[in-house]
Amino acid sequence: MAGLDKLIGVTSRKGDGALANWQRLKQQCDEALTKLSLLKQHRERYRDLLNSGLGQGMPAVSTMTYLGFIGQIEEVVLRQENEVGRLEQACTRQWQQLVEFRREKRMYEIVQERAAEQELAAALRQSQAELDELLQRVGKLP
Repeated sequence: MAGLDKLIGVTSRKGDGALANWQRLKQQCDEALTKLSLLKQHRERYRDLLNSGLGQGMPAVSTMTYLGFIGQIEEVVLRQENEVGRLEQACTRQWQQLVEFRREKRMYEIVQERAAEQELAAALRQSQAELDELLQRVGKLP
């Protein structure tokens, strides 16, 4: 049983570490999604400004400047989308690892519970045998 206690403890610590890692990755993913959303909002705002300026006869130099800036934002959006995808995959892998550690821990707990039940049943059988033997002796007294 002590061996199972150690396995449960080790697996529990691994699970705690996996949970902490998953929470950290999840926070990074959420932050990256927020950043991506803000970048997309900025891109749309600059597109709206460009369209409005074009409607009002914006000079070509200003148009090129807006297009260049929007292009830069697009590049950052693309990199950020890749980063979000990478973080989401890492979160998924970490979550799967966490679930595996929890399953493993539960398996050890079940084995430990069954072993304890078997020990209790054996002790109960032993007590019953001793009681039966005692009753037989009492029955043979003159």
